[in-house]
Amino acid sequence: MNGTKGPVILAESMEAYRATPDPYKDAPSMHVNLLELSRYAERVGKPMCELTKEEIDQFRL
Repeated sequence: MNGTKGPVILAESMEAYRATPDPYKDAPSMHVNLLELSRYAERVGKPMCELTKEEIDQFRL
């Protein structure tokens, strides 16, 4: 052997990458209620990137 692995079956290895992701099922937890945080940012008239840590901490789960 020359140090290479055997043949890889592409269809099996790429199946997970080709599948359509389900954002409601597979989404990782952000530990922040983003919906309410975005509503708060809109209410106070700031973009979300300008909110302070204290403001964001109000929406921690």
